[in-house]
Amino acid sequence: MRSHEERIAEVRRRIAEKERQKRRKQRRIVAISCIAACLAVIFGASFVMPGISGQMVPGNSSGYETAATILGGGAAPEYIIIGLLSFLLGVCVTILCFRVHLLDKEEQAEQRGDRANGIDH
Repeated sequence: MRSHEERIAEVRRRIAEKERQKRRKQRRIVAISCIAACLAVIFGASFVMPGISGQMVPGNSSGYETAATILGGGAAPEYIIIGLLSFLLGVCVTILCFRVHLLDKEEQAEQRGDRANGIDH
């Protein structure tokens, strides 16, 4: 039979475990939402890019034809758009990797805390 203090300690341990599970679930939902948003941006950009490129007419962009670059002829706007979309893709992938790294660190810290408290999963 448990004493009153042992029952209180057990209830507190259960409450703490439920709160950890709730935080873990919220973090997973946020991570999945971030991944979905980044993938939506990537897919959206990939579907929009052909339409943007098709609207541009070679020689229609003033000032680029006289520039001393490798982008001669009027292809510069397409290269600029592709560069910006590549940068956006890089930002999305970096955010995803950073978020996954943080989730992994938090999960490892929780597991260490659980082991210290004598809780096995």
